[in-house]
Amino acid sequence: MLKEDLQRKITARFYQSLAASGVEITAIPQNQLHAIVNALADGLIEAIDVLDEDAQIPAQAEARPSDNNDVEETVIWTGKPYLSIGVHYELTTQRLRVIRGLLGRSVEEVELVRIRDTSVTQHMGERMLDVGDIEIVSNDPSHPLFKLHNVKKANDVREIIRKAVMTERSRRGFAYREEM
Repeated sequence: MLKEDLQRKITARFYQSLAASGVEITAIPQNQLHAIVNALADGLIEAIDVLDEDAQIPAQAEARPSDNNDVEETVIWTGKPYLSIGVHYELTTQRLRVIRGLLGRSVEEVELVRIRDTSVTQHMGERMLDVGDIEIVSNDPSHPLFKLHNVKKANDVREIIRKAVMTERSRRGFAYREEM
């Protein structure tokens, strides 16, 4: 979603809420009220952008207990969809997780060695915002197609995932084989 579209939606929602409350603002001229509402929308969008940037900063290598006793699982990258609440992505040295929920929580994950292919799609608006969708094709029976939506710097993240997959395959001694 483009910033202008988001600002229009926030502004429209503000006016709807104001009308629903029954409060009439007649002391402020219409053009000044409109300027105030636009400033509030801009501030809200800026706050969301700051929160989004904080979530996209690569995590420090965080150790996690692993099923495999000889190697510790560490977090390589964390992120969340652009302008989203309640969804979080996490790439470790062994898995890719999608964590959903604010109060309740569900976790979908795929082992890196099961990932077969990755691709990035971006439409024009997403390219302007430097976000995109990362599609992951895997051999995992429960999640053969895994999609990370609206990821900031999607091409860079896809490359991080690709390198992590190759490293994990090498560590486990998996050889590359083309399926026909």
